[in-house]
Amino acid sequence: MNTQSLIIIHLMNHPEQTPAQIAAAIGRTANTVKTVLPAMVAVGDVWRDAEAKYSTAEAAGIGDEQYLSLCDVAYRLQERCLWNRAANVWHEAQKCTVKPGLREKARIKGMVCVEMARLKDPRPEADPLLGRSYSR
Repeated sequence: MNTQSLIIIHLMNHPEQTPAQIAAAIGRTANTVKTVLPAMVAVGDVWRDAEAKYSTAEAAGIGDEQYLSLCDVAYRLQERCLWNRAANVWHEAQKCTVKPGLREKARIKGMVCVEMARLKDPRPEADPLLGRSYSR
């Protein structure tokens, strides 16, 4: 499992943790956790309170095992820059949980993947002689 998945799983079961507590619990260095957390806050995976403690949107519950498994798959696809596949997995994760916070997180992550796919493979420019774009 990657560091982001480990952090999310840990924080779902143990909210309001400092970076040092998270690092000790998941077996990563404090520096690694401190590097990953700001990016996770930016995309809505976790949030930080005034005391520099981190939590997820909602605590894990019954039925969230499949959601967590799909999140791990999506993160691995994102690491390999397989953005369209990752977006599809986020969509599946969104459908397999009933918790509004987790559904919203999956929706946001899926939208980020779609945008990254567009940046990676933009639509071709219109041909100035034909006045239309090439089809794929």
